Amino acid sequence: MHSFDIFDTLITRSTAVPRGIFMLMEKRMCKINRFDSFLCANFYELRSGAERLARRYARSAGREEVTLDDIYKILSMTTGVSEEQLEELKKLEVDLECDNVLGIRKNIALLKKLKKEGERVVLISDMYLDEESIRCILCRVDSVFADIPVYVSSAYGKTKGNGSLFLVVQKQEQVNFSDWIHYGDNESADIRAAMKLGIKAIHLVSEELKEYEHPEKSIYHQLSVGSSRYVRTLGRGDCVSEVGSSLAGPILYPYVKWILRESLRNGINRLYFVARDGWILQHIADKIIEKESYQIHTAYIYGSRVTWRLPCYDGSKEDLRELLYYSNVEEVSSWEGLAKLFQLSLEELLSFLPEKSDIYKGEKQISKSEADTVCKWLQENEAFRRYLVKSQGKNRELVIHYLQQELDVSDDRFAFVELSGSGFTQQCLAKILGNFYTGEVKNFFYCLSDAHGNDCCRFFQFYPNDLKRYFMLELMCRAPHGQVTGYKEEAGIISPVLESREGEWIKEYGIETYRVAVLAYVQYMEDACVRNGLAETQKLDIVKEYMELIAEHPPKRIAEYFGHMPFSCSGKKNAMVEFAPPISKKQLRKMYFWDNGKNIRHFYQGDHAEYALTVSNEARVYKEKCERYRKSWIGKWIINCIRFFPTCHSLEFDYYCPREFLQGNVVIYGAGKVGQDFVKQAQQKRAGCIRLLWVDSNYIQLQAAGLDVKSPEEIKGYSFDRIIIAVHHAAARQEIWERLRNMGIEAEKIYYG
Repeated sequence: MHSFDIFDTLITRSTAVPRGIFMLMEKRMCKINRFDSFLCANFYELRSGAERLARRYARSAGREEVTLDDIYKILSMTTGVSEEQLEELKKLEVDLECDNVLGIRKNIALLKKLKKEGERVVLISDMYLDEESIRCILCRVDSVFADIPVYVSSAYGKTKGNGSLFLVVQKQEQVNFSDWIHYGDNESADIRAAMKLGIKAIHLVSEELKEYEHPEKSIYHQLSVGSSRYVRTLGRGDCVSEVGSSLAGPILYPYVKWILRESLRNGINRLYFVARDGWILQHIADKIIEKESYQIHTAYIYGSRVTWRLPCYDGSKEDLRELLYYSNVEEVSSWEGLAKLFQLSLEELLSFLPEKSDIYKGEKQISKSEADTVCKWLQENEAFRRYLVKSQGKNRELVIHYLQQELDVSDDRFAFVELSGSGFTQQCLAKILGNFYTGEVKNFFYCLSDAHGNDCCRFFQFYPNDLKRYFMLELMCRAPHGQVTGYKEEAGIISPVLESREGEWIKEYGIETYRVAVLAYVQYMEDACVRNGLAETQKLDIVKEYMELIAEHPPKRIAEYFGHMPFSCSGKKNAMVEFAPPISKKQLRKMYFWDNGKNIRHFYQGDHAEYALTVSNEARVYKEKCERYRKSWIGKWIINCIRFFPTCHSLEFDYYCPREFLQGNVVIYGAGKVGQDFVKQAQQKRAGCIRLLWVDSNYIQLQAAGLDVKSPEEIKGYSFDRIIIAVHHAAARQEIWERLRNMGIEAEKIYYG
């Protein structure tokens, strides 16, 4: 014979824990408005307390189990409800148990297999409900339970925990313990108690709550955590499924529900989900729309900052300034990257630099100060601005035709769906739409960083809050394709051009498993909310709770999932990098002992070192150790030695310059013995000098002597990180200092060697 436990083995509830049913009852009672206000306001606590007290009374009377009648008898003494109301409450509890039951598929499949093979099967449960009620609950899940014998502890006053209910079943079924196999989730009542009698016990492990799930906070938490927990029973038990069903689902579902509700309220019947963040959001929306039968059409629009920003540029200085402000120029590290920012070739970009400028000398790298200088020049260059508008002519035409092809703008009842950011790209889109649409462009955002709507662009914001690391929402909205880099026309159809590598990496990272888990959560959460009259209820506290968990103190497995995710925040990187892989001790020493945290990106290959430090206590402790050691006397001594030896490892140098002074773009002022030693050190490979300008007031004589020395006047057209005064005598140094200050050079950029 084979016997199965029932609750958490064959069936579970849509609430996270059994007591969650009492929260649903409390909500329903308040809506019915036929019960005492004290009872309605406190039913969850009163019902839970009544059961505990009933069990205590039963034990003192020598009974092992209680019935539903026992519990409500205690409750009636507490609240003074009538007999009629008691019966109504008991019926409501059973009805809600039936309405919120979910079958555990894999275990039901096992039971069906045994029955099909002709095996005898019975069901055994420690439960205060009667057999009729439990069979009703079971049959809501599967008709296979209609004729299987059910043994319930409440009917016999016996429980599995001490083996007495097993003895009742053994007597009724006339079976030997040695011929009996029992399946259950409770290690004590189902496994140890059965094995003690000689019954073979098989542990069917139930899905436990995760350490970050706290369903007792509200009804919404009960249903959300219950849905996540149930979806995990259906999945593979991997981290991808957990993130999708238990974190991303609860964070994204209320946003999409809000979008649909606001759309209905504002008469919007067409939603365009913008790539790539909109991919998973559209899937969620379609699932809800199908369930609720909303008259809303959804579509996926391929676009990006790369394809929508420059084509809308109008040629003005102000428009270019705004475009550059939102273009993350500080992330550009090469001349090619800067040209790519304007979607130009390097040769095209260089042709617009001032004729007398020698800012570009063939190097690949560009410093932040150089990039800023070039951008300021280009803003003032009217010829460049006109050329930029002209260069985008074809792209502008393709974008307009693509949008005309994909969008229905016959009226203003449409909106775009985005995720997070400044909103600037959507403002650019609105300008492009202005070529064929004159109405207001509506946009939904989860959260906005700083943009506001204008006359042609209106923003709806779901969560106007300063969410910690809100940009991590992007990690929950990846798509199985790369960034949209442009458009192409084939046979009269405009289609997007996609970067291929990133999409493949995201697919390999399990995007399909993730999508299935997110949508499963949405399905069961939506079902639970509709069944229980909570379809319009979305709680923001669970969003904030889970976002803070992910951003500040995620479990190790969650931190690793996000840390290793393929990520590119700006689209300007040539190679894919992981979001925040673990930082090694070697990297931490280089970053925070040797370099004092100045050039983190040079040593760390991930995108977000701060997150890697936040989620690793070991890394944070070692970072702090490196910083303390750097400040100690021995640390300072070591740094000074290392600073000396790489730039002064040859005895030919009488004067040495600290290595950090020589890094980047440098001007060395002075061509005497000090200056010549400094220049030789700067030319060493390990010095880190990217570009060097050597100047001296006696440059004519020095050039005649074969030295590559320029006039100090050339400093004015040179982009540099610092000027090093390489002069031995104090009076001469002071004179040069004053000369440089009179040229308008900031004191912070002038150094004595």
